[in-house]
Amino acid sequence: MTTPAGVPGLIASFPAAGSGGVTLEQLEKLAARRGMTYLEMSNPAAADAFLCGEWLAKSAGEIQRAVERVAPSRVILVGHCMGGLSAIRLSYALRPDLARPVRVLVVNTPCPDPAGRIPTMSHFSDAEIAAVLAHDGFPQELLDDEDMLAEIADGLRQDATVADRIAEWLSSADDVESLNVLATRGDPFIRPEDCAAWRNRVSGEFTLTIVNGGHAIDATLIGVLERAIDAVIASAQAEQA
Repeated sequence: MTTPAGVPGLIASFPAAGSGGVTLEQLEKLAARRGMTYLEMSNPAAADAFLCGEWLAKSAGEIQRAVERVAPSRVILVGHCMGGLSAIRLSYALRPDLARPVRVLVVNTPCPDPAGRIPTMSHFSDAEIAAVLAHDGFPQELLDDEDMLAEIADGLRQDATVADRIAEWLSSADDVESLNVLATRGDPFIRPEDCAAWRNRVSGEFTLTIVNGGHAIDATLIGVLERAIDAVIASAQAEQA
């Protein structure tokens, strides 16, 4: 496979529920150091936007336009938690159309079980959500504010409901062609074994890395994230060769 001369690659990132967070901040810095184009994407805003295909068409079009503009050698979709589900779903639509390798890296993204279920906060109470957030270092003063917590929890439950719908779709889809997975042992909600289960849903190359750390990939784990991106790039280069 040959591709037009252009930038070394394009990274399109999808956030965890609630916000982009530190994981995607580290990813954007990494892309800048590598001379890669960085594209910040969005998860479906609501279940209806996902189910009707509106989000898929919009996201695929955004990446297609970026590819036409900068001619990247490869496209890497990276998603954190819920964003990993979005990245995997989008990869099914992109692979036939971009005329260059498309690879996916997910971070602390659970694999749906055969019934399409994942660990989810869609039915968590405010207190249960606060406990998860506190474990991962969310500012305690915000969690102690009842009105602020209620707003944060409501947004996370809405995002989690969307993630539930994406997981249901993925559970009945064909196997993923290739996938790189990064998981942390200290995630208070998503266990490494939830992420490792993707090996049973991948028809081709599968890479799993498990490290110590929390839900997000912070500056202390930037080296791990760099190596994960390197593995994705190496896989894409092998396909191009």
